[in-house]
Amino acid sequence: MVKWVSKPQEETEMARRGENIHKRKDGRWEGRYIKARTQEGKIQWGYVYGTVYAEVKRVLIQKKAEAGFYNLKRTDLTFEALAEVWLHSLRNSIKESTYAHYSYTLHKYLLPVLSKAPVASLEESFLEQAMQQIIVPTDAAHTPLGNSSARECLSMLRRICKYAAHLRLIRPIELEVTLPKAIDQISAPLSPAEQQRLYQYVQENPTPRKIGLLLGLELGLRIGEICGLQWGDFDLKLGTLKISRTVCRISCGNGHTKVVIQTPKTRTSRREIPIPKQLLIMLKKLRGCASNATWFLSGNESKPTEPRCYRKSIKAYLEQSTIRQVRPHALRHTFATTCLQAGCDVKTLSELLGHANANITLQRYVHSDLTRKRQEMNRIFSHQVSIKGRVVQNQIE
Repeated sequence: MVKWVSKPQEETEMARRGENIHKRKDGRWEGRYIKARTQEGKIQWGYVYGTVYAEVKRVLIQKKAEAGFYNLKRTDLTFEALAEVWLHSLRNSIKESTYAHYSYTLHKYLLPVLSKAPVASLEESFLEQAMQQIIVPTDAAHTPLGNSSARECLSMLRRICKYAAHLRLIRPIELEVTLPKAIDQISAPLSPAEQQRLYQYVQENPTPRKIGLLLGLELGLRIGEICGLQWGDFDLKLGTLKISRTVCRISCGNGHTKVVIQTPKTRTSRREIPIPKQLLIMLKKLRGCASNATWFLSGNESKPTEPRCYRKSIKAYLEQSTIRQVRPHALRHTFATTCLQAGCDVKTLSELLGHANANITLQRYVHSDLTRKRQEMNRIFSHQVSIKGRVVQNQIE
């Protein structure tokens, strides 16, 4: 059983004794550490400044580690302090939404079990035992983690350990943890009949919010990408659509959230997609005198529609069109499956979906229904029968 169990505490603007951190007269925080020593043994001090105590503390720990202040045998540095320094080191290299998600995972799952653990205790057996406690909590207040959450926690723990090893706080660590079995929760793609009903429903009374369904079904857009569209992203003369931003809601701590507009999920998610002819006709009729800065779904220039609200609209549209309830992402799945069934090559489809590589397309979005399986089996074995027939005929001749 892991002994160090505590809840993550909020950072307080108060220096602790022995930290070598104090508040200056100008209101800034100053941290001091031993940067080096002269040949005579005289100390050369290094300094860290900042407006926030917690930020100075994080940077000071990092500077101390780089200067050899900590060693592998003895240190009072805790896992919580190490993890916060690691997270802070990523702030300028990842998206705000990614940073918020990392922070949530760290404080929700890892720190309640590992926060007070000394860095010196970070060894394979201890950490593997801690991971099992994270995956299957011993208290009744928390439910066991699924495969995705457990995998994410393990990945984060490995990265923190790698960071600590880079700072020479610990030796390199290799963790082997058995994860929960993955359960496929992906909704089946819409059937051709369901796709037809949905298209007819939109065509009867097309509005930007309803056409958003077709942007997922016929262009494969993510819901955040649909919410992030402005009329200026549509080139109705060339018949193309540029994807350059996405909208999402992120956690900002203390139970609060906020909506952010940022670049798409990956570099390859910034893409240009041809618009099908019938969809292009509907868009031209709706454009009117809307400016390029007008948000496509909300119809104003002030703010976009956020995914949480648009999901409610999609749910209502599916009910009205008598289509089974599926997640908005199922429209994107349907697009991928439809394209492959029509003979689209995987590389082209991967580019249309904005995936980093074609393997993601094959693993996540390709669904082979019974009809297609039967067609493929018939094609393969009818081909073999014809070959065997020719061989027999040649033997007779």
